[in-house]
Amino acid sequence: MILCFSASHKNTSLPMLGTLVIKGEDGFAKAICSGETQECVMLQTCHRVEIYCALKIADKSEVVKRVFKLWSIETGVSNDIIAKVVSVFEEKDALKHLFFVVSGLESVVIGEDQILGQVRDAYLRAKERKTVGLIFNKVFVKALNTGRKVRNETKIDEGSVSISSAAVSLATKEFEELSSVRSLVIGAGEAGALAAKALKSHGALSITIADRTYDRGFSLAEEVSGSAVGLADLNGTLPDIDLIIGAVSVTQPILDEQDVLHVLKRRASGKKMVFIDISQPRCFDEKIGALPEVCLKNIDDLKNVLAETTRNRQIEAEKSKNIIFDELVRLETELSKILAQPLIVEICRRYEEIRQKELKRAVGKLGESNKEKLRIIERFSRELVERIAQIPIEKLKKAALSSDGELLSAAEQLFDIEG
Repeated sequence: MILCFSASHKNTSLPMLGTLVIKGEDGFAKAICSGETQECVMLQTCHRVEIYCALKIADKSEVVKRVFKLWSIETGVSNDIIAKVVSVFEEKDALKHLFFVVSGLESVVIGEDQILGQVRDAYLRAKERKTVGLIFNKVFVKALNTGRKVRNETKIDEGSVSISSAAVSLATKEFEELSSVRSLVIGAGEAGALAAKALKSHGALSITIADRTYDRGFSLAEEVSGSAVGLADLNGTLPDIDLIIGAVSVTQPILDEQDVLHVLKRRASGKKMVFIDISQPRCFDEKIGALPEVCLKNIDDLKNVLAETTRNRQIEAEKSKNIIFDELVRLETELSKILAQPLIVEICRRYEEIRQKELKRAVGKLGESNKEKLRIIERFSRELVERIAQIPIEKLKKAALSSDGELLSAAEQLFDIEG
């Protein structure tokens, strides 16, 4: 049986998620695997804490209690609260959840790419600590491949997903290409850094960073192969700039109508300037937008871009589900073979061992030396054993396909075979 214990942005608050983070991953995972759990993978990100378990038994109740207890001891969060905020998925639902997670369907931003690498890293850490085996090697490799397939065959990860990336997307609509555009980002904080990196990824070759702290601006400029100036040098820099993205915290605009008029006088006639204001409060005076050869966009314009992206990604998410469900069917078939095959092989080995022993005894009693007669006896014994084994083997195959762990466990006990 496969279980998934999931606490995420969907079923609890971010502060609560922070208290549920398991700091000692290695020791925790190994403690879980010391009981009825064969394999364990732990996935911890900003928006989710999840534990995936493959069980030796079909009864999950004791395992759930044990995981909750260990989680409570590790984090100091009461068992009752953990039981309240953690969702438990089992079997097909657990697999479906994992595939949705790795494909970006469960993310805060639908289709985001970062989760693919986070799941891969979680799986690799589990391999290093030796808490994955036959089942989760198959499950997680399949899930990761499906996540890549979803992104390759749909457009679920296309479009802007933040105000900063939306600003750059808007800029690409104003200019034919960004490689020839001289860009300036005002502010080297989180929003400014995202905007600068988005500019670079869209092909911008000339990026200048202006920040109150020159060193911080210089550090960001190095990351994007650009240059840095101080805020005091803006008036001298602006005449050479085509695109200005404002991402700075201010109490009043840093550029007003008169400032930009002076800049325009020093620029070639007919050359457009695009101002995109992603600051709150706004850092560009609204009157700038009325000046000739100036285009001013603000957060309201960007929200429309983001809303369009969200709508498009929701459409692509539905397409992604078809891919996921097809891959899940294949995985279930592969898992059934993995679960039943070792048991079937061991049963057949034991049948063959008995056949060989009894055949040797029978031939000894008969005192037969005729090769043709011996061949007939050999074939008869083989076919008899195969016929006898056929029915239980078919039943075991069907049990594996239907995830009937109880019948598989019963067969192990019946034939005295360890897990």
